[in-house]
Amino acid sequence: MILIIIIALLILFYLDYQLGVYLTKKTNKSEQWLSYSDHISIYTDGTSLYEQLCKDIEHAKHSIDIQFYIIRQDKISNRLYALLSQKQDEGVEVRFLTDWVGSFFFRKKWLQDRFAFKKANRPKAPFFYHLQKRNHRKVVVIDKEIAYCGGFNLGDEYLGRDLHLGKWRDYHVRLTGDVAYLFHHVFTEDWNKSKVVIPSPTLEGDLIRIVRNEGGSLEESIVHLIRRATNQIEIGSPYFIPTKRVLTELFHALDRGVHVKIVIPEKADHLLTKAGALSFLTKMNNKGAQIFLYMDGFFHGKVLFIDDHFCDIGTSNFDQRSFRLNEELNMIVDNSHPIYQKMREVYDADLVQCKEMTEQWIRHQPLWMRLLGFISPLFRPFL
Repeated sequence: MILIIIIALLILFYLDYQLGVYLTKKTNKSEQWLSYSDHISIYTDGTSLYEQLCKDIEHAKHSIDIQFYIIRQDKISNRLYALLSQKQDEGVEVRFLTDWVGSFFFRKKWLQDRFAFKKANRPKAPFFYHLQKRNHRKVVVIDKEIAYCGGFNLGDEYLGRDLHLGKWRDYHVRLTGDVAYLFHHVFTEDWNKSKVVIPSPTLEGDLIRIVRNEGGSLEESIVHLIRRATNQIEIGSPYFIPTKRVLTELFHALDRGVHVKIVIPEKADHLLTKAGALSFLTKMNNKGAQIFLYMDGFFHGKVLFIDDHFCDIGTSNFDQRSFRLNEELNMIVDNSHPIYQKMREVYDADLVQCKEMTEQWIRHQPLWMRLLGFISPLFRPFL
């Protein structure tokens, strides 16, 4: 009887998931736009990022739109909430958005209605699918003039205060110019859960392609970029769990002589993601890819370089969840853009903090980790 119930539940979850995929594709809001920035800054540590963010918020005159996938109730978080409350009292419109699952343990009542607050993607039918669907974007827009986007969430661990993970290494971009107005519209659509008409920007200055991904569109975008590679593909991600299509394209790239380089953390913030990556890392290593393990703390950066021509940076990880389930926001620039040039310097500097992965490293993983990796195909789509 118990076995029958388990089988029935598995069938129900499968049908629920497939229905969710179908409905999401029908209402897919993936889009991309060209815009420009007149100034950019790259942040790789939480301390400098949060200090600049707080300075910009302090000088806000009209509006603050802020969105993180994960938020906490800790020292850095409460400092930011107090500052936002102060700006709201000064007449600045504050809107704060987070993800229902990503910030599941955060309670709205803790903010005491000091400013407008919402959680995105609350569960609805199909229930199981919507428990997996996450808004993974991290966006801040101040006065429609300054925008932030990247990998950092909000919490003390992003300042390197987690004793297990140590230093937190991530990539976040601060931009000014017309692109900030575009980020404001993207945030507003997430806030209202309805379509907003985004005006055509004036295309001048350093062009940036802003890509809003959901409903599986990111997988198609990554496949397209990999197919364009003729010389080199460089990946930076906290997780390496590609879909079958993406893995196949990486194999094809290696077969045609493209050099593939991957930077991932040696430490893991989630055991399942490390276990789920082991077989992919083994296959890529056997195919001739170079895999580097970041040793100076935890690496959470997200970047993709193609042929020294293009750079893709934003909120998406190199995993099946980001490719097929999450709502993400990325920026693509060519090698003439300041973002590309600065990210090139940052990525190369991070390589110095890495050791190259070997077959011996894989063999020396604990037995329980390898066993967990053996059953990982059951849960990879949700990692």
